[in-house]
Amino acid sequence: MSEKVTPIFGIGNFVMDKLGNVTQYMFFHYYDPENYYASLTKEMLDKEIELVKGNMQNFLDDEEILINERKVKAIVVNTDIFLLDVTHPVIEFIIKFKGKLKRGVNVYENVYEEEITEYPYEAIWRLPGKILNAKIKGQISIFDSFLKIKVNKGIKVGGRERIEFLLA
Repeated sequence: MSEKVTPIFGIGNFVMDKLGNVTQYMFFHYYDPENYYASLTKEMLDKEIELVKGNMQNFLDDEEILINERKVKAIVVNTDIFLLDVTHPVIEFIIKFKGKLKRGVNVYENVYEEEITEYPYEAIWRLPGKILNAKIKGQISIFDSFLKIKVNKGIKVGGRERIEFLLA
């Protein structure tokens, strides 16, 4: 990635089913004033995709993801790069992991290094039961089994995030 390519926005959708399967769809939007991504050949683009996929996997490997106090491993299953226009590339990741759920209260936790956000982002979680509590930095809204998170640029995030939800 060129040094001139800068992140401008991120959005993630997290869907957990009743069996504990989680699928994450993440999209990172960039500003690319020198058209770095638009100039890549197919071969160069394929190499760039493998590079960013590996970088994301390394980031996930550094996190500790727990479902009901059991560590789970997140895997990047697909990565793509596409253009909204020549100056606005988007990097897309599909990530999966699985935990064991139970009747009653379930807990998802994510522990990662604290950092100051370089760009705003949003995330939407869809859990298989009513969300009881969420401790995540940013502005959160809970709508039954949906959790929406908005984080502005310059906010300290990370540490331990926690979502509790009830599975009937």
